[in-house]
Amino acid sequence: MSKYVLFEFTPEIIERFREQREIPVHFYNKDGQILIYKKEEASDSEIDRLLRFVHQGIYYDIEDTDTLGLNKKKKEVETKTEGLSDVKLMGETHAQMMTEETTDLFQEIRKSSLSSSRTQATRMMLHSVFNDFESHPHAMDGLVNIIELMGGSNAGHEVEVAVKRTVVAMAMKTRGMKASSFRDQRKLDDLVNVTMMSALLCDIGQSKMKMPEGMGLSVEEYDYVKNHPLMSYMMLAHEPEIDPRVKRNVLCHHRPLRGSADAHTNNYPDYKSLIRKLSALEEKYRADPQRVNVANDIREQLSLLKADIPYDEDANILAVASEFASLTSKVPWRDAYSTDEAVRIMINNSYFTYSDRIVREFLDHVVMSLNENRKIIQEGDYIVVAAKGSGKTFFEVCLVTAANRYQSRPGIDRIATIYPEMGRSPKLKFLNFNLDKLRPDPRYAHYELDKDDSRHIVYYIHPSHDAKMYEKLVELTRGRPRRAGDTFIPPGQAAEATTSSESG
Repeated sequence: MSKYVLFEFTPEIIERFREQREIPVHFYNKDGQILIYKKEEASDSEIDRLLRFVHQGIYYDIEDTDTLGLNKKKKEVETKTEGLSDVKLMGETHAQMMTEETTDLFQEIRKSSLSSSRTQATRMMLHSVFNDFESHPHAMDGLVNIIELMGGSNAGHEVEVAVKRTVVAMAMKTRGMKASSFRDQRKLDDLVNVTMMSALLCDIGQSKMKMPEGMGLSVEEYDYVKNHPLMSYMMLAHEPEIDPRVKRNVLCHHRPLRGSADAHTNNYPDYKSLIRKLSALEEKYRADPQRVNVANDIREQLSLLKADIPYDEDANILAVASEFASLTSKVPWRDAYSTDEAVRIMINNSYFTYSDRIVREFLDHVVMSLNENRKIIQEGDYIVVAAKGSGKTFFEVCLVTAANRYQSRPGIDRIATIYPEMGRSPKLKFLNFNLDKLRPDPRYAHYELDKDDSRHIVYYIHPSHDAKMYEKLVELTRGRPRRAGDTFIPPGQAAEATTSSESG
């Protein structure tokens, strides 16, 4: 009897379908009824139709796994060694070049239209940085040391965030594609450079807005901030030198989650509101002979939005890279967060904000490289995972028993089922975890997340920020060993043991 598995869209797989002009297997609904038939000489419209089904949920026969090439990535990951390189992939020259070019670009785009020479200079700069990164022998395992480099620069806040965001996006896109055995070098160059240009430009609209300052945003302030993707796009819409894919990424870089109603995610701008505003702008500029090119560009973006052509790969990367760059940069009302702190905040925001897959790729391919090869998630830590089963999502609090360079895939023991309270403040988030409804698991069921796709990390429990829950979990696991490698460590001492072993 056939077993049907949910098909997780990746741009590399779909790109292969397009290049080979075929849909190599049948795709099904969850009951095994064929929705998309296997087809040779498939047209672009037929592949686009497959993509529209993907975000609704489409399945494949597990026997077709090898045909789809889905086993290849898993086998490669399993054979990789733990070793990471301490070679720094970025030099002071890269940081200086990016800072100077970004400063000049932002100054020009605020004053007038981008010149062809400026756009070309920016493209060449980005290509040079990418080429040095991608061709380095340690591109996949070296240190992405942009935090260190920008800490010593005199760049303004806007430029600092843009440069960090661009480098993190470059690393995520490059490593994600290489881990998927993407072999078309020309296509890799093109796709990564589109992502990098998008990362550089996606927040330029903030320069035209009076952005709120201070810790925490009111609902009104947050609603105002949500306008910046549209503002950024409108500053680029009339620029013929900017790739249409870049403009689309800029417009949608805070809309990474597909297949869910906006009310249940942190996506913004709201889809209906975005369509309404773009339609009004298109109508306004259509009547102005000097703005016809803007109206044409808006029509193109509206067409893509209404056709629901997937863009979420880059949207997810840009959203993750933006949050990391922002958190690790100093602002007048707070110091920069450390990489450890920033990543933990991002994990705790991730359930409502990013796709599961992009969180995995960020944690597995980039996080330790940004953190001098130090683990964020360690043996003895407590985490919350979302577990899917029977069409429902359950939340489980777990003890990390083993952690390696693939930070999204630790070994865990389930301590209990937990019930989170969710709400907006002003973003959708976990407001609290109800300890009165904690349901302990007396079996301490063990899971290896590298072999369990039904569970993913959604929350890191910090002993200071989540003191009551942390103390409760220590109590529940008292007398139960925490394993760090082959050494058994009592509760509360895992961090000390890790520090001692590193200093030794």
